[in-house]
Amino acid sequence: MNKRKRHMQRYNALRSARVEAMLEMLNAIDHGAPELEVLTGKEDNYILENELNSYRAMKVAQYFGVNVSKGKLTRFSKPKNHHYKLTAKLLMEYIEENYDAFRNYWEWYVQPAIQKVESEHAQHHLD
Repeated sequence: MNKRKRHMQRYNALRSARVEAMLEMLNAIDHGAPELEVLTGKEDNYILENELNSYRAMKVAQYFGVNVSKGKLTRFSKPKNHHYKLTAKLLMEYIEENYDAFRNYWEWYVQPAIQKVESEHAQHHLD
């Protein structure tokens, strides 16, 4: 296999891994993300539970530099009568105020995904 094709396969695999890791993190956040208590030192992470919809999930993903297609974010849709405790602006402000904790939380999801792709591609490179 030529070098360019191998590089593009690796690049695409890394991009997909980042998207999947982001979807996992967003899902955890929408379920209250109990691990965040350890990272933030606060016991208020429950306020994030059921606060995501596809738009808010997209904003969180973009904040971390990940572009997720709208089709993959529909899982965060809520019923029309769903009542949000936080506005989208307050949700993003909460994440910004706890940037270090959320950055660490993101790394907790994305690093294993990247390592898996890297090891798979290192194996293929040796073949």
